[in-house]
Amino acid sequence: MSYSLRGLALLLFVALSACGGGGGGSTPAANRAPTANFAFSCADLVCTFTSNSTDQDVGDAVVSHSWTFGDGTTTPVTDPAPVHTFAAAGGYDVNLVVADRSGASSNIVRRVTVTAPAAPAAPHANFSVSCVSLDCTFTDTTTYDPGSTFQSRLWDFGDSATLAGTTPAIHSYAATTLTTFTAKLTVTDMAGKTSTSTQSVLAAPPATSLNCVGGNCVLTLTQASRVSAGLVSHSCAAQGNRVRITAPVSQVLFPDGCVDPVGTAIQINGGAVFAANTQLRFEVLSGTVPSTSLAFPPALRVTGDFANGWLLTFDDGFGGPGEPDFNDLVIFIKATP
Repeated sequence: MSYSLRGLALLLFVALSACGGGGGGSTPAANRAPTANFAFSCADLVCTFTSNSTDQDVGDAVVSHSWTFGDGTTTPVTDPAPVHTFAAAGGYDVNLVVADRSGASSNIVRRVTVTAPAAPAAPHANFSVSCVSLDCTFTDTTTYDPGSTFQSRLWDFGDSATLAGTTPAIHSYAATTLTTFTAKLTVTDMAGKTSTSTQSVLAAPPATSLNCVGGNCVLTLTQASRVSAGLVSHSCAAQGNRVRITAPVSQVLFPDGCVDPVGTAIQINGGAVFAANTQLRFEVLSGTVPSTSLAFPPALRVTGDFANGWLLTFDDGFGGPGEPDFNDLVIFIKATP
């Protein structure tokens, strides 16, 4: 290769320094309120709620949770991941209030719809979901009482699309920003008894070099060149962050940059020469694993130029102190005339 890991590390240091990393003596930033967020999963009347709230301030954290469930319950619940059983079928406005160490707070309200359980010897609907960017896989995990056997299932993906029968079911969302959908599975047994499970599903569009945050986001080859990509570092909150070039060719560079070995170098398009003035376009699809959620839209930054190479820094959108920090994936793109 025309570059070394030492060279990659030096370029990374220079790029991060240019973005303002390090500099001492600056005025401390004002405290920012945390961002309230939660996911939920319901099977009939029983719901599990999970706070995915985050605080961006380094050294700060979400320290308190207060839940009300919209069903007349008067005492707030302070557990970050409570299980709540509703008394009757219907729609309920669930409210979560969170606060940080300084007492700054925020809240979020989500509408949760539950159904009454079927009689004994019935199905108990449930499912799992895993997404990479906008593409999600739904798997039916329904259980059945003795005497109850499967007859049919219906998926409702929360975006007006439905699908009958299939498991696992593959569905692609069309969201243009980080969006929460409420997906629902309804199963029916041979006796006609039904059960319903609902879950919140987060879908995020790819982060691309065409809509990246700040910097020079157009990667233009000013001379005819061969192009390579090197994985400088990774520090992911999830697995499955997939890196690929989308133009002028389509090629997956790192199937899972979170676990691909640091130092891996890939020749783009098999090392074939690209013509002068070719524009390169890249995207990173943020991966998730079951029971995890995103806090921010996944985003990409691009720094550098043709002569020195470009540094792509990616934040996968998972929350925590100091996030987003754009160090989840660091990729070096080098053009060699």
